[in-house]
Amino acid sequence: MRRGIAAMNANTKSIDFNADIGEGYGVWPAPNQIWRADLERGGSIDSVDAPLSVERIMALVSSVNLACGFHAGDPYLIKRYVATAKKAGCRVGAHPSYPDRSGFGLRYMDVSKDELKAIIQYQLGALDGFLRMEGMAVSHVKCHGALYNRSGHDTVVAAAVAEAVAEYRDGLPLYGLPFSCMEEAAKKAGVPFVREAFSDRAYHDNGALVDRRRVDAMVTEPESVSERVKQMGVQGTVRSVEGNDVVLQPGTICFHADTPRVLHFLEEAHRKLQEHNVHISAS
Repeated sequence: MRRGIAAMNANTKSIDFNADIGEGYGVWPAPNQIWRADLERGGSIDSVDAPLSVERIMALVSSVNLACGFHAGDPYLIKRYVATAKKAGCRVGAHPSYPDRSGFGLRYMDVSKDELKAIIQYQLGALDGFLRMEGMAVSHVKCHGALYNRSGHDTVVAAAVAEAVAEYRDGLPLYGLPFSCMEEAAKKAGVPFVREAFSDRAYHDNGALVDRRRVDAMVTEPESVSERVKQMGVQGTVRSVEGNDVVLQPGTICFHADTPRVLHFLEEAHRKLQEHNVHISAS
């Protein structure tokens, strides 16, 4: 059983696998993501994993972070992903961003605290509406791109994010960088915080992610990714680019669904963690 085990022995641990997903818009599909029905009608995608369907990704994670329309995602796309997640038994969290569709949410924007809270809450409400139609609800919140990164080190932005989530719904968990401003802000706002690690992103000794502009920012080999995930899931640490082990203690591990080899990453990570009695399950 993928979503839960009725009885696990005392030596079995569990960890959430999440995927950023649904980051297409209109006639531009999300990279590497297509529905099984589209494939059956002759659809195709240009990827080393082709054909890689939305359903196959959701079968290997326990949670997805669904784009809410401000950096990617449109109403029809969001609705289809929600319905697919329900069939897969996959939790759906919100993936809000700055209102920066042309920049894919990767650019910092200076807005007031109250406006930023409204921007986040607007996106949560849009996704929550589609989820309610399926008898579901937003399971967690994970910010995207520049908003995610900035909330990790900017106390004002972190407070706005945490307060926005707290005001939207009591007890709604927030995913973020371990031991960051976001974690402190969540604690202050009374928001459950889940420390997140990245399966394919390189880290520095201080726990910061390596700048994407560097050639060593991404880990691209399935074996390397699975070894990192094993270390994260079993030991709670990751090896930095400086060669040291960094404490993360993650409750969830992110896989980017637009990475060409993500299916290989997920399959190998599952195999490695199963060998160490670590179960993949939403917390």
